[in-house]
Amino acid sequence: MAQKLARPGGPLQQASHDPATLALDDLGLLSELVIQAWRGEEQPLNREWMLRLRGERALAQLLKSRGGTLRAAEVAELLGVGEDTVRKRRERKLLLGVKRGKHTLYPVFQFDQRNRRVWPGVEQVLPMLDTASGSAQLRFLLSPDAELEGCPADHLCCDRPTGLELIACRARQFGQHLAR
Repeated sequence: MAQKLARPGGPLQQASHDPATLALDDLGLLSELVIQAWRGEEQPLNREWMLRLRGERALAQLLKSRGGTLRAAEVAELLGVGEDTVRKRRERKLLLGVKRGKHTLYPVFQFDQRNRRVWPGVEQVLPMLDTASGSAQLRFLLSPDAELEGCPADHLCCDRPTGLELIACRARQFGQHLAR
């Protein structure tokens, strides 16, 4: 793979002249380089892998735009609890954690850092979601909703959550087919 990336005229050299590619973060750049390296091959990277790489890049960019993520040890320090408590709170859906490889990352936006807590609105809504998938929970919290004029996280991550009834209704419906 490294040879494919570094060959003269290859993706790495092409990327060094493309401002849009250079503006990507490390994960985005690496994903894009891998995709480009496999494009010209006899057996190109299959579509599923290309979509997965782009999805991972999009998720990383979304999380970065919302303040980034923390590791379990950082969350434990912020909340003044042990890492085991962090894991248990995630398992009980009182804390949003997204699996990335061997680690679980915790989106920063869910924390009231000044008061060293999880926003109460987030703790209230997460258990209503009929999924244990951190990625699905994240998708719910950050998906725009026209009636809310924003996403649920915009309304939940504050001292006085707004639109709580509508968000709770959406949370209970999330992942369910409503067609009859």
